[in-house]
Amino acid sequence: MGGFLPPAERRGSALVGLYAALSLLLLLMGDRIPAATLRGIGAWMFAPFDRAVLTVDRLAAAWRENLLLHEKISRLEIENQRLRVAGVENDRLRRMLELPRWRGQPLRPAEVLALGGESLPSSATISTGRQQARVGDVVVTEDGLLGRVTEAYGSMARVVLLTDPNSAVAAEVESTAVLGVLRFMNLPHPRLVLTGVPLSDTLKIGQRVLTSGMSHRFPRGLPIGTVARVGRDAGGLTQEIEIKPAARLSRLRHAFVLTPPPLPEDRP
Repeated sequence: MGGFLPPAERRGSALVGLYAALSLLLLLMGDRIPAATLRGIGAWMFAPFDRAVLTVDRLAAAWRENLLLHEKISRLEIENQRLRVAGVENDRLRRMLELPRWRGQPLRPAEVLALGGESLPSSATISTGRQQARVGDVVVTEDGLLGRVTEAYGSMARVVLLTDPNSAVAAEVESTAVLGVLRFMNLPHPRLVLTGVPLSDTLKIGQRVLTSGMSHRFPRGLPIGTVARVGRDAGGLTQEIEIKPAARLSRLRHAFVLTPPPLPEDRP
């Protein structure tokens, strides 16, 4: 009867018969065939397919990552252009108002030689002497503000950090113009607090806090930290904003000294 079937059907019948014979053989001899050998043969047969699937998956992941990187680059270029335009506008407005311009003074590197303080370091000794640092100079790290130079010697200088109880820094919350004074408080636990903020001002956890330039000690725009907690002071009249410092005060190794721009009365 097979001679009367079309070629395609004959081939199909042969494959069905072959599969049935293989199935019967596996049922009869399944226990005698070593499983490890079968797994090895299967792994060898499917290894090229596994490599192909892995390659395709990696290419797809690389393509998605490439798209994300291009998107980030585009956003950064747009932000860069916006900042350039804002900088030009800021310079023009400051010239019109005859205000001093902050051009970014050169940073002088210094090594932190010693830290002083009890629970937290409140002062530091740096390796920059009076030839490179003078009293009143600002000290920063790559993360943010540390403090200011209060004493300068031949080859060293003493820096009062933000955690000194007598330190006070005029600050503002970025993008909101909320002003306050940053102070260090020991009780009920050591912390940096932004004081003098009215209850009507709205702040959110995570907002950045910068120097405001309202005092003559620090130029405007230096990072101080971020808002960590929002509450009321003991009297209940103003807010008490706990600040997480940007600089790692307990892991200081290196710092930079910069000289603030001269005050209007100091310029010739």
